[in-house]
Amino acid sequence: MRILILGSGGREHALYLKIKASPHAEKVFVWPGNGLVPAADRVERAQIADSFGELKNFIQAENIAFTVVGNEAPLVHGVRDFLKTELPGHFVFGPDKLGAQLEGSKAFSDAFMAEAGIPHGTSFVATSLAEAKSALPSQTLPIVLKADGLAAGKGVSIHEDYASAEKKLEEIFEGRIFGDSGNRVLLQKFLKGTEASLFALCNGEDALLLPSARDYKRALTGDLGENTGGMGAYTPGDHLSEAQKIYTHEKIIAPVLKKFKYRGLLYVGLMIASERADDLAVVEFNCRFGDPETQSILPLIEGDLVEYLLWTDGGRADFPLIKAETAKLVPYRRGSVVNIVIAAAGYPGAFEKDIPLIFPEHKSKDLHVTGAGIREHQGSYLSTGGRIANVVAYGKDRATARALAYEYLAAFTAANPTSREKLYWREDIAQNT
Repeated sequence: MRILILGSGGREHALYLKIKASPHAEKVFVWPGNGLVPAADRVERAQIADSFGELKNFIQAENIAFTVVGNEAPLVHGVRDFLKTELPGHFVFGPDKLGAQLEGSKAFSDAFMAEAGIPHGTSFVATSLAEAKSALPSQTLPIVLKADGLAAGKGVSIHEDYASAEKKLEEIFEGRIFGDSGNRVLLQKFLKGTEASLFALCNGEDALLLPSARDYKRALTGDLGENTGGMGAYTPGDHLSEAQKIYTHEKIIAPVLKKFKYRGLLYVGLMIASERADDLAVVEFNCRFGDPETQSILPLIEGDLVEYLLWTDGGRADFPLIKAETAKLVPYRRGSVVNIVIAAAGYPGAFEKDIPLIFPEHKSKDLHVTGAGIREHQGSYLSTGGRIANVVAYGKDRATARALAYEYLAAFTAANPTSREKLYWREDIAQNT
């Protein structure tokens, strides 16, 4: 089977590595990929967002049987709908345009959760700066502001005072920092607790749960700084009990399946308030694998990822579902995986590009590096984005995996003496909960 992965980040690189290992994979392309993906497997063209004609032509020319959509923009713009209509029999991993609105519009997602009785942070939706400012004094501090549309993981901010919230609202509505994605803004109740990420593979009627993960959104060590797309993660997360997984499966994922006949990957970001099964709330839905959690989840999964992904689109009628008591779980090996993101200094704000990078060799089979915002140039590597690369390590436990990852970062520091001051990473990934 010839397979195409859409996207360029660490998530897509992780999917590439896992899919490439499948005996079903005759050839794997990544469009556009990044500099650490082998050149022979990269489709070096612009990222796909909402124009799919070139994609269709490539699929036909290369005899692609299965397209795995890694990033959210094509899904929100209806790439699944397009391919299923234009190329009957073609397999697609990802939801249709309607289901993808759970991520594409925070207001849409909020309204659905209210209708379905799914616990979440209550919101006020403002469509203008005046309306937002008028509503602001009635909101409880701290307050969360969310741009309604896609914002590359940067559309959420938390404010301890009204002055900073008002300034951010001015930046969104007047400064247009998120473009049309900021035409509506949610003023949301701040949820207290511990975050956890739960992923479900969905086939329209049923769901298979993947290992839970814990990611780190704040930019700086000590959980300080601005929210980012994610600075690291570890799997398995230890914040969700089996009872909470069952509750999430029955009370949160099942309503999504019923309403949208949802296919592909449903990411459920949760805030866990206590050990009680129902004492949790949804922070957000995403319509694709999370980044950086995917990089830590995939190395633990046992079995053939291609078969799991095909199952979501009816490609494996004989797929052997793995049953637990009331929830279905994808089997995974023991141990832990830690992922630490190497970022450009200044991210998620302004940052320098074209930072020269050297990735030292390592001998451990339990460690690998995936690219994100990076390009290959005349045999060397240069940065292109805020999140540059991921150091991913496996260990018998979290402490072992963490030590291996930071050991590599020490070697990376030694190999990049002139670039080190232009880079940063958190020093506390997987250190505490």
